[in-house]
Amino acid sequence: MRHPIIRHTAPASYDFSGIVNAVQEAKNNGKKRIMMRFEDFIVKPSKYEGKMYIFSHEKEVNQWGTLSNVYLGWITRDNTNLSELALIKKVQDAAKDPYAAAKLYGQNTGTCSCCGLELTNSLSIQLGIGPICREKFGL
Repeated sequence: MRHPIIRHTAPASYDFSGIVNAVQEAKNNGKKRIMMRFEDFIVKPSKYEGKMYIFSHEKEVNQWGTLSNVYLGWITRDNTNLSELALIKKVQDAAKDPYAAAKLYGQNTGTCSCCGLELTNSLSIQLGIGPICREKFGL
């Protein structure tokens, strides 16, 4: 009797360390309610060290009856439970240079990519991040 050939594929390799490092920098600088907004998703740290939650910009009513962003999954420096390959690619692209990706979001929306407030001065608009968030994120 012939045994079927079983092929094992190596697990996918990810590098989300740029985003994890940026959030850790903000934590180290005393920032509370850390969040980074990108074109296609939002990142918030979890209570577990090195784990980040990924949310959509879309909102839904959560289990407590309040409006919140739609949860998509989590990332660590080198792992994820995100299932949509296109989203994984977008997160990986943002992780290569999270500040450039956050800047693009701020420039396109006119809101700070970290706190979500409207950007009002020309330097903040140019940088896509407000002055307080720039300080807290070490920019």
